[in-house]
Amino acid sequence: MSSTGSKVQSFMQEKLLPIGTKIGGERHLVAIRDGLVTTMPLIIVGSVFVILSSFPWPAFNQFIAGMFGDQWQANMNFVVDATFSVMALLDAFTIAYSLANSYKVSGVSAGLLSLSTFILVTPMSKTGLDLAYLGSKGLFVAILVALVSAEVFRFFVQKNIVIKLPDNVPPAVSRSFVALIPSGVTLTLFWVVRLLISTIGHTNIHDMIYTFVGQPLSAIGDGYAGGVFAILVTSVFWMVGIHGWDLVLSVMQPTWLQFVDENRVAFQAGKTIPHILNYTFMNVFVWVGGSGVLLGLALLLFFKSKSQYMRQMGHLGLPPTVFAVNEPLMFGLPVVMNPLILVPYVISPLVCFTLSYVSMAIGLVAPAVVLVPWSMPPIIGGYLATGGHISGAILQVVIIAVSTIIYYPFFKMIDNKALREEQGDETVAD
Repeated sequence: MSSTGSKVQSFMQEKLLPIGTKIGGERHLVAIRDGLVTTMPLIIVGSVFVILSSFPWPAFNQFIAGMFGDQWQANMNFVVDATFSVMALLDAFTIAYSLANSYKVSGVSAGLLSLSTFILVTPMSKTGLDLAYLGSKGLFVAILVALVSAEVFRFFVQKNIVIKLPDNVPPAVSRSFVALIPSGVTLTLFWVVRLLISTIGHTNIHDMIYTFVGQPLSAIGDGYAGGVFAILVTSVFWMVGIHGWDLVLSVMQPTWLQFVDENRVAFQAGKTIPHILNYTFMNVFVWVGGSGVLLGLALLLFFKSKSQYMRQMGHLGLPPTVFAVNEPLMFGLPVVMNPLILVPYVISPLVCFTLSYVSMAIGLVAPAVVLVPWSMPPIIGGYLATGGHISGAILQVVIIAVSTIIYYPFFKMIDNKALREEQGDETVAD
């Protein structure tokens, strides 16, 4: 390895690795990430119903209407309302559950306390809870409530400030009384906060938090520069073995999920889609084959390798990379700590991001409007993400081709290097 390569590797290992490890393991960020991921299957199911209820093919819509009547779209929205429209309500439970479990205290009790507290601070309409705040608009408050309520619960339990019942009382009853004091303190605290905000600020905690937290994050995460920054952070930390995308999502995922939901609402209403950059956009139109857009490299390894080792890596790495699982290549090739791959690994997602962003900005490709699984294979994922537009599938094909071209000269370099080493080994053996 050259002296320059050694210096780069030393810098990444000594400077970036400790930072990434510390951030990636931060308890509260992990709880937010795990809590949001827990509810993702429900949101994906809701996305399928969004696509079916607003499919951009009149013949299909007429056929379904003929079978199920004119109310079929409204009936499908029942599932959408039970998933997308209560996103924050669900996450209030799962995030607190995750954080409490990390402290080895009852996740269920902490989750229920958080859920109740979230309802407490949510504005009421004439018919009950205002549904507008139970979905993506309430995510920031759900995160705040979940973290605070779980921390209060943990504090009282670990300090043993709880009501203890005799040993002959059933365990389920005893556990419920353990939650009594922290529940009373938490609910009283947020009740006072709600009264103060409504009396002094003449607003509610949802609108206040969005003004001070949501709007700045929206400004950062909704533009081209925000996407470039997210890609650079992801790529640099992955190069030292830290899951950089998890670091980015721990901050930006609530905002990007909200953007997906706002796009979904506009799509169903037939209005202009407001956001190009969102959670689905990054997963489907940037990370094709996982971080680094490694599907292009996997195809080269599979079809063009002369080295036996590289050819084996292609056979091992291509199938999972199609589903955006690129760890076999990240640690087997390896990509991690490999200066020879650093340049295309960073450049490829930046180029693909720019291509995708510009294509949608000029109206050549439909924006992403629903949530699809991050592991959805290319072409299918692009078609579904855009609400059933073929332009999304075509864009993914172009991205794969572009990333393959970017990786090609670097692939040839590492393949020839591996081939020389193999031939040298064989000569020695002979």
